[in-house]
Amino acid sequence: MTTTRVNVEDSFEAVGELLYSRGMTDGLPVVPPTEERVAAMVAASGRNAADDLGEMPPLNAPATIEKIAVNSVMAGCDTSYMPAMVTLVEAILDPAFAAAAIQTTTNPVGPMIIFNGPIRNELALNCGAGCFGPGTRANATIGRALRLIMLNVGAAAPGEVDKAVLGWPGKYNCCCIGENEEDSPWEPLHVERGFKAEDSTVTVLPVNAMWAITEMSSEPESVLHHVAHGMATSGHIAVGGPEGFENVCVISPVIAEMIAQLKPTKEKLKQHIFESARIPIDWFPPNRQDQARQRMEQLGLDMSDGRVPVCPRPEDFIIVCAGGHGGLQSCGLSSMLGRSVTKKIEKP
Repeated sequence: MTTTRVNVEDSFEAVGELLYSRGMTDGLPVVPPTEERVAAMVAASGRNAADDLGEMPPLNAPATIEKIAVNSVMAGCDTSYMPAMVTLVEAILDPAFAAAAIQTTTNPVGPMIIFNGPIRNELALNCGAGCFGPGTRANATIGRALRLIMLNVGAAAPGEVDKAVLGWPGKYNCCCIGENEEDSPWEPLHVERGFKAEDSTVTVLPVNAMWAITEMSSEPESVLHHVAHGMATSGHIAVGGPEGFENVCVISPVIAEMIAQLKPTKEKLKQHIFESARIPIDWFPPNRQDQARQRMEQLGLDMSDGRVPVCPRPEDFIIVCAGGHGGLQSCGLSSMLGRSVTKKIEKP
């Protein structure tokens, strides 16, 4: 399958209307993917336009460098983002991410993107105040480009192939952030996963919700209690796949410093959250309670206190320090269907 070239009136309006009419946008205006712009994006990748990264489900069309470039242009990416975009697409095509299920599910699942290492500063990614919000080109356009690639290469049109009943705002720009490594009391995510601190990496995982965890206390014990129990949402562990699902806890620097007084490593914090973030069995419908008990038995988890953990293992909690210093904020994000994938970004 090759990229089709179309002649159209040289205006943003004409190009935008053509692409929108063909279902090739996210509903927002796009940058016209002219041959010149696409060629510059391809050149920035250091790869050939026809290089194929793999099949993008559910259409299983080849995810070529040229197609990644076209959608990156449309999203408003700078050419310097292209190596990160290539690695990002490679990550979502990893079987562990389960892209086929994520593209077609009725659940509102979309990718969350976390950058680590020098790439954060090189691309001016927002890792601090308002990192999930608007105002930063790299965060906004990289996440948007990935969504356009999933739509245009994978053909996951909302309501037709993408069967998400409600969707959620995270399916627009895919929750693209950088970890605030400089203000974190713990080792960064990519170092946890065996990469060097000087490596640039991108982690992608499927998430389907975000909720705020706000704690106004200045007592570390109170803060730790609130954050840990704030992760106890009615999750999917009773019906999860063989490996279960992960959950993300994004902690602002002020909260992280307080918690680190009690839990100086992410490993200790994950163990504490695993033991604390549990759901009473009677939160499950009666017809699901036996299923939950059987699932806990399969996983070898103790449920003698009548509480169900939200993840099978402590390591299934992904802890990220991000955000600014203006308040006592954290948030949780639930995940389902696939697992997180981290890859090193190689420069051309």
